[in-house]
Amino acid sequence: MVNSAALFGLAFGAASAIALPLAAQTSSDIALGKRLYQDKATCGFCHGWSGDGAGDPQSPGKAANLRETKLDHDQLLEVIRCGVPGGTAMPHFDKFAWTKGEECFGMTDAEVGDKKPPPPTAALQKREIEAIVAYLEAKVVGKGPPTVADCEEYFGQGAVRCKEMAAGRKE
Repeated sequence: MVNSAALFGLAFGAASAIALPLAAQTSSDIALGKRLYQDKATCGFCHGWSGDGAGDPQSPGKAANLRETKLDHDQLLEVIRCGVPGGTAMPHFDKFAWTKGEECFGMTDAEVGDKKPPPPTAALQKREIEAIVAYLEAKVVGKGPPTVADCEEYFGQGAVRCKEMAAGRKE
């Protein structure tokens, strides 16, 4: 039986299996990534609107805290593309990940066996995965706890959730 934590650790200890270029992040890439995070990939269901892992309704507090992640650019790309093997809920968003001849984390579909991540809620193209990573790197990773300003940037000025957040901070 494969230990999922060990499998995940070994996967990141190996060289990245994908060679995607680190392109300069543009404001349009970041905006596209935000829309994909919110709508198509529905990342907030598990990771929370702010990426802090406090997702509602799927995994309140159980998903990875992307604000504190130590994953680098290529590792973020690979996790979104391939998911996380070993019985976790993190799906693979590249519909070709884990197919014949496609490696993820240095492993083939046959090698990962029944520990393959779940299928995507919505398949993403390479450019869309790169845009989500651009958004995460610009607005989430390493940004500390979410602020009211972050909330308003995500939901819009005057959003009820942000007003409630602001009221809670005044106490």
